[in-house]
Amino acid sequence: MASSGSPILRASADARVSANLDDSYMFIDTVNVRNQGVLKYLGRGEKSLNAVIAERNSVKDPYLSQGSHPDIVQRVWDEIGAILPKKCRCLIYGTPAIVHDRTGIVIAICNGTQYNLRLTADDLREAIAKGAATQTRWSNGEVMDSLEVLGADWIFGGWYKEEDRWCRNTYNQHGSANQSMQPTA
Repeated sequence: MASSGSPILRASADARVSANLDDSYMFIDTVNVRNQGVLKYLGRGEKSLNAVIAERNSVKDPYLSQGSHPDIVQRVWDEIGAILPKKCRCLIYGTPAIVHDRTGIVIAICNGTQYNLRLTADDLREAIAKGAATQTRWSNGEVMDSLEVLGADWIFGGWYKEEDRWCRNTYNQHGSANQSMQPTA
């Protein structure tokens, strides 16, 4: 980490954006088709002024100050994310998220009073069978379809006991940097 306390950001030749997070190298893959929808969503409006990826402690109290309810941030980072390496927890365009530490694939995001999870094809079918939502109506009346906006493998979280297993499965599936560029599900 830089001495100023802010992460060092660099764009490499393959258009991955990286940061020195928690004294370890981490990046977000900005060209992988799997990340296109979620990055477009998170980088809209004023959020685009934030760093693409930043250390979670690069802002004062990220649980309260980044646009998501603190219970949502706690659910994503401290409960679901507890099974993954700590360096997976970061900010994407200022939004608390979980990103695969080796491949830069986004696995989970906080989303105001809700959260979204990327799932494997099998887990997506299981989650939908259990009643997991892929759409929500926000307080302003707008409807968001996670499959259309974020990508074909995203749901809205619902505090299902299986979410930590689903997150681990997604992490394991996206563990290879040489994976196909085709979306899952």
